[in-house]
Amino acid sequence: MSSKGDVINLFKLHGLAIRGDAAKYLCELLEPLEKEEHEEWVEKVIEAVQKLPLSSSLISRQDIHKAAQEVGASENDDVEALLQVINIFRIPKFIYNIERRKFMITTAENSNLHGDAMDKAALFRDRYTTVYQRTCNHDLFRQPVVGAAEDGINKKFGLVKVEYLLGSSSRVEGVVVLGLLIQLVEGRHHLEDDTGAVPLSLTTTKFHTGLFTHNCFVLVEGWYEDETLHAAAIGLPPPEAPDVTRALLGNVNYFGGPGDRCAKSDNRLLQLEHSNTSAMFVILADLWLDKIKVMDKLRTLFAGYAGFPPTAFILCGNFLSAGHGAQQTREAHQAFTALGSLIASFPELVANSRFIFVPGPTDPGPSNIFPRPPLPRYVTEEIKKSVPTAIFTSNPARLLYCTQEIVVFREDIVAKMCRNSVYFPTNSDDIPAFFAKTVISQAHLAPVPPQVVPTYWPLDRCLALHPSPDLIVAADKGDSFTSSYNSAVVVNPGSFSKNDFSFKVYLPSSKQVEDSQIGDDET
Repeated sequence: MSSKGDVINLFKLHGLAIRGDAAKYLCELLEPLEKEEHEEWVEKVIEAVQKLPLSSSLISRQDIHKAAQEVGASENDDVEALLQVINIFRIPKFIYNIERRKFMITTAENSNLHGDAMDKAALFRDRYTTVYQRTCNHDLFRQPVVGAAEDGINKKFGLVKVEYLLGSSSRVEGVVVLGLLIQLVEGRHHLEDDTGAVPLSLTTTKFHTGLFTHNCFVLVEGWYEDETLHAAAIGLPPPEAPDVTRALLGNVNYFGGPGDRCAKSDNRLLQLEHSNTSAMFVILADLWLDKIKVMDKLRTLFAGYAGFPPTAFILCGNFLSAGHGAQQTREAHQAFTALGSLIASFPELVANSRFIFVPGPTDPGPSNIFPRPPLPRYVTEEIKKSVPTAIFTSNPARLLYCTQEIVVFREDIVAKMCRNSVYFPTNSDDIPAFFAKTVISQAHLAPVPPQVVPTYWPLDRCLALHPSPDLIVAADKGDSFTSSYNSAVVVNPGSFSKNDFSFKVYLPSSKQVEDSQIGDDET
């Protein structure tokens, strides 16, 4: 469907005659689209033409223009359709089927939020199978072709299971094992997989780059002797490129949200994403709304963006400087009411931007088990009246802008991972890069012991990062940073209230992150 004659013939099949200049104009409209979509798009134009009050049986260029506008209005929705805030409690659950060697969506839902022992076992088993199949698909660990000549440069590594080691009575050299780094006995490390656990000796271990926390999956290279696995080197599992993962998953909607198809396969959304170069997300964390100076800085911030409203403000808690006490909920209600009045004084922002609120660890709500639901309705009811574009979502949160997948997690996860590391890097300047590498290689937001970051066992999939999203916002109270790994951008905006009112701005068209700050001279 690339020539004017093809367009004319398709109109004839529907009993319509189209002028030559109108057919040429329609071909020009089809140029930005993929050829596979041409016929489908012309069919939609024909359907729209048939609904027009035509003055002649011959379709004119003006008729095509009107019909194309109708199709464009239904296809290219406003920002509310381009930006989706996903209900994380309803995202699909994918299980890797070992027999069929593919991910399969599960339809069974567990009505018990806290789950049972089987859910806890499934939590680690599902994480392990995800990381294990990604590792086996990597070039370094893919089984060599039978009969192929040995290549010293492109050496292959074969993964072995723990049960193989436990069944050996003699020394086994050069083994590579993928397992969970845990402490079954206090002061003694073990490596566990789906076949068993083996004691682990770290006496002469060389650690590769990353944050090696308890309860993270690691690759151990070493030898087995005296019922102990002696680790010569420990590294993180290799990541899998997002495009490779999506090719294995197909066009199913694995990220959540409306529709059955993955947004990454929608060329129309991809074109809108690239063409809308003015789109941006302003990301802030630790907004202490009970502090006068913070509210003054927010006023300055909103005034600065009123002339060119961003696509959305992503505002992460904590929203109060002190998070405990019987008056916390009432104080939060008053603080959000005041924030609503402040935002309403900038009608340009209310009309064109969305305000997405992600609760923090000490904000009002149920116990701090993830995923956390949105802030209570009592706290948010007044601000919703003055700011209809305010959206209160869960923690973690998932956003979908055109084809870009965004995950927001408000937890002091960087600090907790550093505290629970078996080996801490000597250069603290590398922590942002190590953090990004660790969470992406683990395909999980919180690869730490369950008591450090508790999760609802049946809902552990809400913290999954498989495939790697485009943007991960790890809102930690520590210093801000921007890093990237495996095609994903990892951002920590830092504490707005403590770190000199600094924040981040994300530009989806270029996947760039800008550092911003409100100085004292801007008030």
